[in-house]
Amino acid sequence: MDKRRASFSLLMMTLLSLFGCGNTKSLYTGTFNGEPYELSYHETKGFSTNTINYEVKLGRWKAVKIDALTTDWGPPYADDLYGDAPRVYIDKNHTPYRNELDNAVQHASTMLYLSPSRFNQDAFAQYAAFMQSEWPKINRQYGHVEYSEFPHIIGLVYGDQDDFVRTFSSKKEGKTYYISVEPDGRIRYAADEKWANDQYSGLSEKVQMPGKRITVATGKNAGLSLAELRNYKDAAGKTLGDYFKLNEKTSSAD
Repeated sequence: MDKRRASFSLLMMTLLSLFGCGNTKSLYTGTFNGEPYELSYHETKGFSTNTINYEVKLGRWKAVKIDALTTDWGPPYADDLYGDAPRVYIDKNHTPYRNELDNAVQHASTMLYLSPSRFNQDAFAQYAAFMQSEWPKINRQYGHVEYSEFPHIIGLVYGDQDDFVRTFSSKKEGKTYYISVEPDGRIRYAADEKWANDQYSGLSEKVQMPGKRITVATGKNAGLSLAELRNYKDAAGKTLGDYFKLNEKTSSAD
């Protein structure tokens, strides 16, 4: 887990311990290959909204958490972003990837990440087979409820979600700034790795598909220029342009 997610997790645990109260309930039980399983959810009451996270436990295997750290905001922009990581898809007819952010969309399709630090390959194989067999009928029962936050899981990836985030950094005015491209295509820009305050970069909000394109606004009200973007590099020394096609577009505000 990288610094920004570790900080987020620590912050959430601190806030929940101070202000939240939780309620855990069993939602669904069954048997798969002779092993009992249970899907439960935990509701945490906040100041103005409640948060619901899920957990699925299969037989003797460790429970799989389904929360903000193990899921995305939507389907992946491309399958090859996972490289050689083992993965399986359980719903090939899911809601397709969208080039625009749409927070109003319910039941966002997402991959579920199983961390190699918690699960060995045998456990991943067991859960992959379980999800392919059992999750579709669970989803049919609970995933259609209006305004439900029930996760629409379309597949499993053997890896941490952060393993597939492309992060680029550069110095600017004495600070280190970061650009990240999430597996669900979101593009973020901030002056710290906690990602508490995203800033305007002039880049498109999401990767544009097909073609893995990123729009770069130009003009007097633009953000980062193409020249500046070349200074942002990842751990391998590569730039955004090594992975994505950068297209200039004049800012509508000019």
